[in-house]
Amino acid sequence: MAYKHVLLLQVFLRFEIEHCDREVKALRRALGPSAKPCMHEKRHLAFILKTGERPQELVDRLRPVLDVDNFADFTAVAVLGDPAGKHGGLNSLVTHINVAFATLNTSPTKYLEESQVLVKQYLRKDASR
Repeated sequence: MAYKHVLLLQVFLRFEIEHCDREVKALRRALGPSAKPCMHEKRHLAFILKTGERPQELVDRLRPVLDVDNFADFTAVAVLGDPAGKHGGLNSLVTHINVAFATLNTSPTKYLEESQVLVKQYLRKDASR
């Protein structure tokens, strides 16, 4: 999967996190290993995701997990990069956004389309026989 977007998913809980353990674990499983937790509070969860999905596609995919009574609200937004915080890089949100954009910029998958074009250009002409 080629990562194209960095998304921030925020989930607001009706109760404290320790009372919503089953739902939180199901959400983490549905998000997968690319989700990095940040900005957790008593009734709030947030994750930074590197994904090929747009925010609406992510919410549609996670809707069965997110549409439970213990989750009061949820929001997914695309992060544009270059975040700033009160304490600079000591903020977990700022750190995870910077790391996600750094890996997107250095990822070898961003050159995949160019390499496919090169392969098409160098096909043998007499291979069609």
